[in-house]
Formats: sequence, structure tokens, C-alpha cells
Amino acid sequence: MGQIQTLSDFIGLLIRRRLVIGAVLVFGAVMTLLYVISKPDVFESTAVIQVQSPNVADQSDGTSQNSGQSAQRLQSIQQRLTTRENMLAVIERHGLYEGLPLSDDEKVHLLRISLRFQSVASAASPAFGAPTQVSALIISAQSDTREKAARVANDFAQGILDAGVEGQTNRARETFAFYLEEETRLLAEIASIDANQAEFQTRNADALPSQREFYRDQITGLDAGIRELDQALVAAGSERAVIERKQNLRVTDQRQIQTLSAQIETTSVQRDAFGAQRDIIQAALARMPEVEQTLREFQRSLDQLQSQLDLVTRRKSEANTAQKLEDRQQGENFALLERAIEPQLPISGGRKKLAIVGSFGSLFAGIGLAFILDLVNPALRTQTQLERQLDLRPIVAIPEIPRRNQSQRRSLGPQFPTLSDLARRLPKLPPSLTALPIRQNYSSAAALSPLQTALGGFVVIMLVLTAAAMT
Repeated sequence: MGQIQTLSDFIGLLIRRRLVIGAVLVFGAVMTLLYVISKPDVFESTAVIQVQSPNVADQSDGTSQNSGQSAQRLQSIQQRLTTRENMLAVIERHGLYEGLPLSDDEKVHLLRISLRFQSVASAASPAFGAPTQVSALIISAQSDTREKAARVANDFAQGILDAGVEGQTNRARETFAFYLEEETRLLAEIASIDANQAEFQTRNADALPSQREFYRDQITGLDAGIRELDQALVAAGSERAVIERKQNLRVTDQRQIQTLSAQIETTSVQRDAFGAQRDIIQAALARMPEVEQTLREFQRSLDQLQSQLDLVTRRKSEANTAQKLEDRQQGENFALLERAIEPQLPISGGRKKLAIVGSFGSLFAGIGLAFILDLVNPALRTQTQLERQLDLRPIVAIPEIPRRNQSQRRSLGPQFPTLSDLARRLPKLPPSLTALPIRQNYSSAAALSPLQTALGGFVVIMLVLTAAAMT
């Protein structure tokens, strides 16, 4: 703080450096005023799109899912509308940024930052895990003129409406065509598996699982028959052996031996036939698990395809219903709730506040400069400062004696105009401009010529130099 330690010192500083503070204040205020006057206007226009629920309530899965995808649909449409090609088309269609030395990428960037899409969530509470529904979309566009701001906002709003109608109809048709194609494919696969299964059953008719019980009964009967034939063979062989052990065979014994031999031979043939039949049945039973496993795979494939076919058939019916609703304009759609109109006032307000803040900033800067000047020249100017610094009480206080050049400047002072005189001699604004409200002078002030700006800066610099010279 230097020598400024009390309120009286501070007041003395303000009085002593009043010219510097006033010059900085005037300079800052004028420059702030010039900046505020040259600040361009920015207008914003807003359009509102409402998401309308389907007119015909449908509790199917497809419609319920589509009703919860309004946010995703709007986001997808917004991404398509803000592509580089579409933005360049909008710029060319409305003549935006004409006469400015900007590249296409810079124009697209300016247009993107001037747009704002704001979604309004639905008041209905969504189910757990369900996407949030959107009830409205607010589209805001900014431009340097009222007309362009309204036209750009309405252009994007109309683009969302067109894309919503076209996209929903095309989506419904594509969904129906997809499920129809899937149904045809599944039916063809089911028919092919049925044909392969029938061919496999024909090739393995003897080893089908349905004949297992029949084969088991046959094996039981064949085993019983083989046992009886074995017993008969044993009995016939024993009887023939008893007869053959006789020493004198009679004619009847020989005939009986021949009969027993023929019986044994016949029984052996029957037993071999029964054994061969039993072996065939055992082979069929051995192949039966493999055949059964293959048939199960066929049935499993058929069951999966049939479940898919049932689902596809149900979804195809839902897609057909959704397509009919879209064709009749009875599904979920977008409606222009509020069209963008030309705004009355610009949004780039706050010019009065900016001018006031600039003036106060200039005042503080002037006071700061006065402090710096005192710090650069730390002199004891009052009796109080002398007592505080040296702890000595002065006996005599000699007033300031003006030097020769200072007395000449004071004698010539009346010939030099003061700051108030210079301020009075500044050209005044026409009554037509001063009578208008400041909000209505935004457009005319924005057209301030560079010559007028340079002239104002020159006047302010001259005021500062005059104040410094007088100081």
C-alpha cells in the first residue's frame, strides 16, 4: 500500500490523481461503448415437434417396443439431418454465411453450434428396464437475422417430420418383408428335414425304436423255440445212440434210426433258422440306439424350426398390422406443435450490463494506476505520513511553492480547455438516435463504420494524453 494506509490518504490519492483516474475511466468507458455498439445481434427461433401416440392401441410386442423407441428414432433422424452433406444443402438453400471468407467445414461447424435439439421426456413413468419415452422435441436455431433463424428452425423441423413418416413406413414394410422371407426359409428347412427323416426311416425300417418291444417278444419266442429244438435234438440223438448200440439191428430199428436222423436234421435246420432270425433281430436291436439318436436329432431340429416358425409367424402378423397402421397414418408419428416464428428481440442482450461493468472496470483500473504511480514515487506528502514514518512531529509545515513552469502552466491554464470542456465540445448524437430505445438501436449500431470507430478511439487517446500532460 506504500504511503496509503488510512482513509484520508486514500482520499488524498484520489484527489491528487484525479486526472489520471478520470482519463482511464473515460478511455475505458468509450472503448467499452464502442465494443458494445459494434457487437452483432444474434436472433434465435424455436420450433416444437410433438410425438403423438398411436391412434389404435395394440398390445402386441412389436407395437409396444416401437412406442418406446421414439427417443432412438429422433436421435437417428437428428444424426442424419446433421451430416455434412445435409448441412451444406441447408446453407446453400437459405443463403447462410454469404460473403464471408469461410470454408465449407467452417460453415458446417458454425451451423452445428447454432443448432440445439432438446428432448422433453414423457410424464409417464417407464417400466423397469424400458427405454425413456419422449413426448416432444424442441429445435432452436440461431442466426444474424430474424428471418434466417425462423427459416432454419422450420427447415430442420420439416426434415424431422418427413424423415419420421418416411422412415416409419419403410421400417414397417421392411420388417414385414423380413419376417415373410424368414417364414418361407423356415418352411423350406422344415420340409427338407421332414424329407430326410422319411428317407432315413425307410432305410432303417427294421431298426426303428417303435419295434423294440416287438423284437424283444420275438427274441423271447425264438429263445424258447431254440431251447425246445435243442431238447428235441438231445432226445433224438440219445434215442438214436441207444438204438445204434444194439448188436443186432432189426429192420424196424434201422427204420427208426433213419427217422431219428431225419428228425435230427430237420430239427437242426429249424434251430439254425431260429438262430439266424435271432441274430438278425439282435443286429437290429444293436443299431436301434444309433437310429433313435438320429431320429431325436431330426426331431430336435424340427422342434427348433417349429418354435422359430411360430415366433416368426406371430411377428409377421404384428408387422403386417403395424404396416397397415402406418399406411393409414394411425401409428406413432410426429406433429409440428409450434412453428418457428421470427423473434422480436435478439438474444445477445446484456449490453447495458456490459457497459456498466466496463465502466466500473475502467474506474478500478484508473485507481490501480494511481496506486502504481504512488508506489513508483514514494514521497511523504502530509504531516500525518511524516509522523507515522519517522515518529517525529514536525514544527513547521511549509506549503507547496509552485515552480516556474508550473506557475506558467497555471497562468496559461485558463487558455487550455478542461476535460469537462472537451466533453461538452464532443459532437452529440442526432435526436432521432437518442430518442430510440437501446434495444431497437442494435441493428443500426452494429453497422458502425470503421472510420467512426477509429475517430472515437482517436478522441479518447487525445483525452488521455491531455490528462497526462495536465498531470
